[in-house]
Amino acid sequence: MLEAEPEPQVDIATAYFSVRGYELIRARLQGVRRFRLLLGDNPQDAAAVGLQPNSRTYLRNELNAEPLTEATQRLIEDLIRFLRRDNAEVRLYVGHDPASNGRRTFLHAKCYLLYGGKGSQNTLFDHLNPLVGVVGSSNFTAPGLRHNKELNLVHKTLLAPDEIDDKVARAEVAHHTGIQPSDQISVRNQHLLKSEVGARAIMDLAHWFSARWNEAIDFKAELIELLESSKFGGREYTPYQIYLKALYEYFRDDLNSDGGQPATRSAVELSEFQEDAVKKARRILARYDGVIIADSVGLGKTWIGKKLLEDYAYHLRQKALVICPASLQTMWQRELASATIAATVISQESLGRDNFDVRAHADVDVILVDEAHNFRNRHVKRYQTLETLLAANGRRGRDGGRKKLILLTATPINNNLFDLYNQINLFAGNDRTYFASAGIGDLYKYFLAARRDSIEQGSIRIFNLLEEVVVRRTRQFIRRAYPEATINGKTIRWPARKLATLEYDLDATYEGFYTDIVRRIDRLTLPHYNLETYKSAGAVQDEFELGRQQALVGIFKSRFLKRLESSIDAFRISIRRALEFAKTFDEYLQDDIVLDAASFRIAMQLLDQDGADDDNGAPASRAGAIDDSEAARAVIGALPRLKPSEYNRRSIHRDLTEDIDNLTAIWYAIDRLSIAEDDKLQALKTLLSTELRGRKVIIFTYYKDTARYLYRALTGPENEAWRQAQGKLTIRRIDSDVAPADRVRVVERFAPIANNRPELVGTEDEIDILIATDVMSEGQNLQDCGYLVNYDLHWNPTRMVQRAGRIDRLGSPHPVLTICNMFPEKELEQLLGLVESLTQKIDVINQAGFLDASVLGEVVTPRDFNTLRRIADEDDTVIEEQESFLELASSEALLAELQRVLATEAQQWLTDLDDGIHSGLQRQGASGIFFYFTAPHPDGARLHFWRYYDANRRDVLDNRYQIMQLIACGAETPRYPPPYEELNVFEVQEKVIDHILRDFTQQQAAALVDKPVAEEQNIAAAFLQQHANHPAFDRNEIRELRKFLKQPLVGAALLHLRTALKQYKTDQDMVALIGALRTLMHEQAYRPDVSAPEQQRIALKREDLHLVCYEYVTT
Repeated sequence: MLEAEPEPQVDIATAYFSVRGYELIRARLQGVRRFRLLLGDNPQDAAAVGLQPNSRTYLRNELNAEPLTEATQRLIEDLIRFLRRDNAEVRLYVGHDPASNGRRTFLHAKCYLLYGGKGSQNTLFDHLNPLVGVVGSSNFTAPGLRHNKELNLVHKTLLAPDEIDDKVARAEVAHHTGIQPSDQISVRNQHLLKSEVGARAIMDLAHWFSARWNEAIDFKAELIELLESSKFGGREYTPYQIYLKALYEYFRDDLNSDGGQPATRSAVELSEFQEDAVKKARRILARYDGVIIADSVGLGKTWIGKKLLEDYAYHLRQKALVICPASLQTMWQRELASATIAATVISQESLGRDNFDVRAHADVDVILVDEAHNFRNRHVKRYQTLETLLAANGRRGRDGGRKKLILLTATPINNNLFDLYNQINLFAGNDRTYFASAGIGDLYKYFLAARRDSIEQGSIRIFNLLEEVVVRRTRQFIRRAYPEATINGKTIRWPARKLATLEYDLDATYEGFYTDIVRRIDRLTLPHYNLETYKSAGAVQDEFELGRQQALVGIFKSRFLKRLESSIDAFRISIRRALEFAKTFDEYLQDDIVLDAASFRIAMQLLDQDGADDDNGAPASRAGAIDDSEAARAVIGALPRLKPSEYNRRSIHRDLTEDIDNLTAIWYAIDRLSIAEDDKLQALKTLLSTELRGRKVIIFTYYKDTARYLYRALTGPENEAWRQAQGKLTIRRIDSDVAPADRVRVVERFAPIANNRPELVGTEDEIDILIATDVMSEGQNLQDCGYLVNYDLHWNPTRMVQRAGRIDRLGSPHPVLTICNMFPEKELEQLLGLVESLTQKIDVINQAGFLDASVLGEVVTPRDFNTLRRIADEDDTVIEEQESFLELASSEALLAELQRVLATEAQQWLTDLDDGIHSGLQRQGASGIFFYFTAPHPDGARLHFWRYYDANRRDVLDNRYQIMQLIACGAETPRYPPPYEELNVFEVQEKVIDHILRDFTQQQAAALVDKPVAEEQNIAAAFLQQHANHPAFDRNEIRELRKFLKQPLVGAALLHLRTALKQYKTDQDMVALIGALRTLMHEQAYRPDVSAPEQQRIALKREDLHLVCYEYVTT
C-alpha cells in the first residue's frame, strides 16, 4: 500500500511497537508527508499486579533482548533519525483529555490509515483523504506484521478493477434477499457504490483515530530517550554505572533470595549474615550436592550447618550424619537435640579405624563434616573412609537422591591449594569433569595450573570455582557489611583484638649455653636420615630419595631449634630421643641393618622399661633392650640390610659418631636445668601474678611435651605458695592424650557460661588457667576467657588467628581481647635467621619436586618470618592481615559495596539500567574490552560469562576476580572516550562469543565422553577385554565391569584395585580379578545414571547468550 502512494500520510494505532516492526516498512516510511503513531498503555492497576507489560516495557524488553550487531545498531540510529523529523509524531494513549485527571484505560485496538492526495482520486471523492484503512489484531511489531496468525480487515476507497465485480458476494446477497441485483448497473456505478462503502468505513476509522489521538499525551521525546538509553543509543554511561551494573546482575540471585527453600518453621535462630550464608549454601547444594562453608573463625559456622541440617533432617525427614572431632561430639549432640534435629554424630577419629562399618551409613542422605580441613589429605585412612561412604549405594541416599555434603572449615587450605582440591573432590567423587557446567573441564588440571602460584595468587586463579561451591566471609567483611547484625534480638558487639609481647631471656633459660647449643645443632649431619649421600662412587644415587633425605636433615635441625625455644623439657626430650636413635642405629649398622625412625618408634612402644642412661649419664643405645624383647626384635628382623658394596659405611660411622658427640654435649648442658632457673617460665608466672591476677587465661603451646612441662611446673609442690598467693588457682591441661569426654568436661569448667553450665561459675570446679595444645584450636567455645598467651613462637602465624578464634566468638562479653605472645628478647633475630636459612634450603628441594606434604609437615614461608617480627612489635594489623590471608579470594567485599549502594537512592537508577550498555575506563597499560554475558541454566538460575579481550596479547581472560579488579572504580571515575576506531566492538564481540561457545562446548564434551580415570582402571579394563570372548567367563558381566571401570573410582577403591592387579600379575588368576572387581562394583552399588548430576549437562547456543554490559578499558 505504501508503494502505491508516492507521498502518503500514515496514522497507526497499536498496543505495542517494536523496532523490528519498523524495520519491515522503514524503507517506505522515508517518503511519508506525515506520520502519527498512537501507542496503547495498560492501566496502573494492571501494571501493579503484572497482568501484562506496557508499551514502554515491551519496547525496552525488545531492545534489551536484541543482540548487539552492527545491522541493528544502524537500524536504531535510522529509527531515531526518523522520529526526530518534524512530521513524525508519537503519542501515548491515556483514555481522557490530557488536561483532565481521569482514570487511564488501555488501548488494545490496532488500526492503520493511509492518506493520499487528490491527484490519485476520482473527482467525485476529492474531499476524502483516507485511501486505505486496516483494522484487526496486528500490532506494529514483527510478529504482528509477519509471524503471528493475525486477522485484519482492509477497507479501501479506491478499488482495483478486479475487486469491483464480486460474483460470490452477489450470489450470497441474492440468496438471503431473494432479489437479483440489476445487471444494468454500469461498472463505473458499481465502482462508485462500493467505494462509498469503503469510504464510510475508512472515515469512521479516521474519526475514531482523531478522537483517540486527542485522548493521548506526547510520547515522542520519551520514545527517543528509550532508544537512546539502550545499548544501541548514544547515551553516555559512566564506568561506575557499568561496574555497578555488572555487580548487580552478577549478585542478583544472592539478593532477596531464599535459596529455593520455602519459608518454614525453624528452631535455629540466626543472625542476618548467617541467614544469607544459608541461602547461598542452599543454591550451591541444589546445583552441586556439596558446599564448603569457610567463614572466619568465631562467626557461627556451626549454626549455619545446623540450619542446613534442619532443612534435610527435620523438614524433609532425611537421614543425616554429622562427622566432627571427638572433642566436639557432645556439643553437636546437644545443639541438634535443642533443635529436635535427628542426626547421628560420629567422630572423625572413628573413620580412621579399621573396624568402621561403612554399611551402617551407606544410605545416608546428607553428611555434615565439621572442621573439614582434617580431610585435606587424601592418603589418610579417615579421608578414604569418608569418600567410600559417599560412593556407597551408588552415591544415593535413603530418599533416592544424590547424597549432599556440607563441609565446615575456617581454614580449608593449610599447605597448598590441593588441600582444598581434596575436600571438593569428596563431593565431586573423583570425577574430574564434575564442574564442566561451570567451565572447568578437568578439575585436577585446573588446580594443577593454580598450584604453581602462591596460595593467594592460586586462589585467585581458581576464583571461578570458589564462587560456585564456597561460602566465605571474613570477620572484617561481616563487621562492615552487617554493622547492625543481631542474634536473638540483640545487636552483635565485636570485641577489639590487641597484641601484647612478653619477653624473656632465652640464654638465661639455658644458663648461658644457648650459643654453644645452637652451634652444635648447626654441625649435625644426621647421616641416619641421609644415607643416599653416602653411596659409593660406583653406586647409582636415587635423585628423588637424595633430595628427600637432604630435606629431612634440614627439617629435623629446624625442629630442634623450635623445640629449644618452646621449653627446656620439650628440647630435652628431643635430644634424648635423638641420642637413643643415633646410638641404636650405629650399633645395628655394624650388622648391616638399616634402622629407620618409624621402626625404632614401634620397637620402643613394645619395650616395658623406660630409656636408660650409659655410664656417663647420657641416653644409651636401646639395641640390647630391643634384642631382649621378642616382639621388638621381630620388628628389627624385618628391616632391610645395607649392601656394603654400595655404601661408604666408614663415612657413615664417622659422621654419626660426631653427631653423637655433639648431641651428648648438648645433653650434659641441659640435663640438670631446673624450673627455678627457667627464665621463660618465670616471666609467665610474673605475668599471671601481676597483670593477669584474678583473670581467666588460656595458654597455648605447639608441643604436648611443653604443655605437660608447664602443667607440672605450675601445679608442682615447689609452686604451692605461688598458687595460694594468687587465690588458689585451679589449673588444668588438655592435649591429644586427654580423652574426648574429659576434654568436654574441662572446657565446660573453663568456660561455663559459653557452654551453658552457669552453675559452675564461682565454684571450686571452675578452671582459672587452661594449658592447651592445638587440639583446642578447633570448634571450642571459650569466650568466657578474654586473655590468651602463646607460649612458643608462631612459626605458622595463621595458628595465632585459629587460636584467637577460640575466645573471639559471637557473644564474647569482653570489649577487648588480648593475645599475648612470648618472644626471646635478645636471641630472636639469631633464631629466626637460623630457621629461615634451613627453611630456604628445604624450599629449594621442595621446588625441585622431591617432597610432599607428608614430609614437609607445616610449611614456614619467608612471609611468616617477617610476620613474626611484626607480632613481636605488637603490630595489631597482623591479626586481620593473617585472617585475610587465611581466606580464599572472595567477591564478598564487592557484594557488600553493592548492598550499600542499593540501600541509597541510587537503587532506582541502578536497577533501571538497560542491558548491553557500555562506557570507557582508563587503566594504565590496558587495551581491551570487557564483556558480560548471561545464559539460562536448567535449574532456573543463570550462567555468568565474564570475559576480557586483551588487545595487546590478543587473547581472552575469563577469571572473574581479575576482571572485577580491572573494572572496579568509584562514582568519581570519569568516562574515558572509547576508542571506537581502534577497537571494533562487533569484531571483538565475535571473538569473545566464539571463545565462550568453544570453551564451554569443550568442557561439556569432556563430561560426555569417557571420563579421565586412573591408569589402573584402564589396565584392568584391558585385561577384561582380553577375556571377553573366553567361554569360561560371562560376557555380559565383563561388559558391565568394563563399563563400571570407565567411571571415576574413589581413592580407597583404587587401593583395592591396585592390590587385585598386583595379585593378578603374580598368579594370572582371572577368576580372582573378576571377583575383586565384582565386589568393588557391588560395594559402590554402581549405577551408570548417577555418576554425576544430570542437570549439569547443558547445550549452550549462541542465541542463549544475553549481553549485560561491556566496557572499553584503555590507557
